[in-house]
Amino acid sequence: MKIRGKIVATGLIASGVLGTVAVVNKITEALAGELSPGLAGEGRRYPWKYGDVFYTMQGAREAKPLVLVHGLGPGASSYEWRRNIEALAQDFRVYALDLLGFGLSDRPAIAYEPQILSDLLSDFLREAVRAPALVVARGLSGAYAIADAYRHPGSYERLVLVSPPETMLEEPSPSPLQVAMRFGLRLPLVGQFAYNLLTTRRAIRNYYEERAYYDPSLISDELIEYTYISAHQPDARFPVADLLAGKLHADVSEPLARLTVPVMALWGRNGAGVSAAFKRINPQLETHVLERCGEHPHEEQPETFHSLLRSFVGSAV
Repeated sequence: MKIRGKIVATGLIASGVLGTVAVVNKITEALAGELSPGLAGEGRRYPWKYGDVFYTMQGAREAKPLVLVHGLGPGASSYEWRRNIEALAQDFRVYALDLLGFGLSDRPAIAYEPQILSDLLSDFLREAVRAPALVVARGLSGAYAIADAYRHPGSYERLVLVSPPETMLEEPSPSPLQVAMRFGLRLPLVGQFAYNLLTTRRAIRNYYEERAYYDPSLISDELIEYTYISAHQPDARFPVADLLAGKLHADVSEPLARLTVPVMALWGRNGAGVSAAFKRINPQLETHVLERCGEHPHEEQPETFHSLLRSFVGSAV
């Protein structure tokens, strides 16, 4: 009877803990609130096979298309182009999309893989843009653009990689800890609770201070709040779990070497790392390093960024 009593007590305690976790998760989500569009322009939804993809369009319809693809991470979204879209829309028809699982796009509870996001770019360019475009992709998103540009060069006029990590040129090899982390974060209650602990406002600010920006004075409370709200939308943890587990990394060294589309890569001097490997793999690649910048040079030095695009495209931006 004593053993049975202990089992019952343990069950009651576990139920109470899980109940508390569920309540905390609900409160965190409720306090974050709903995410609203962060960019000026016309908001649209592109219906795709895994869910609707939100994008903002700005600029003359007859202008050359330019597609902006944000990087990956907790709370990532097209909001990172807020200092660029209006200037670029003076001479381009700009499409700034939220990738599947991020921002205002749908967040299905699927296994996120490089092929899925590369296919999304492919279909979006073919069905929503419908003309060869200048594609600008930050971070790992550049890998998905490289893979697609290799398969469908006709969809790309030119490709710009912003802060592409050297891990794009290596075979991914997730550690046992990463695999365990992915499993844990995808669990219904404790996974959401652990994700909430990883995506506090302080954690988000640390990322911007330590990696994204060189100048911390440019990190506004509005930026932190928008990223936080985006990170705490329902089911936002699923793509992040796969990202942290290395499941969204892809080796695109071979497609990059064979790419026929003109490519430019640029980094911030003070970001995670400037890689000469991209130039070695594709000698035709144009490279630039922006001083006094972190991993988001387009946010810290938008005028310089726009000037580089002008030179690369050969038209006034």
